[in-house]
Amino acid sequence: MKNRFAVFFIALFMSMAAASLQPAIAQDNSSTNPAAIGSPVRSMVELGSVYSNIYDITITVLETVRGAEAMNRLKAASPGNGAPPEGLEYILARIKFEHKGRAVSDKLPFDLGTSMQWVALASDLTEYPRISVTVPKPALTGMVQPGQSMEGWVAFAVDQKDGKPVMVFDPDTGGATGRGRTLFFKLY
Repeated sequence: MKNRFAVFFIALFMSMAAASLQPAIAQDNSSTNPAAIGSPVRSMVELGSVYSNIYDITITVLETVRGAEAMNRLKAASPGNGAPPEGLEYILARIKFEHKGRAVSDKLPFDLGTSMQWVALASDLTEYPRISVTVPKPALTGMVQPGQSMEGWVAFAVDQKDGKPVMVFDPDTGGATGRGRTLFFKLY
């Protein structure tokens, strides 16, 4: 009897420990609670035009680079990258995007890289203007097949005085059919 009781508690402890290793669920993700750098956020998107299927995604901001270092990397990526507008500075974010189907028949890719998918917000949640620069390789653009992942860079220009800018991912602009949560990530 004591052995069964001990085995039960060990199994319970192990399942709790395993659950704590899972990525954060998007349910806790919001503009007031953006994911920290290095914290995976799980969510879902619905893909398909006639018969849609639900796919699981996981997004992780792996690192950010800001200011002079971001400018140096942008210049190395393309000498044609100019300075940011007056009062702004560049932020580069390296992101990992994972895409998984829920069924064997889920074969639709997710199109990453449209300019509307990744947006920077000021700490007061005002949207920063979009910029057009050549990012370091690899850029976070392309088709991600179910069961695959992609890592790459995106770029933003933010106010030099803004200590807590946030990045937003909007899945509805990447071929999703109108279902999928907007996700928020710290850029600091």
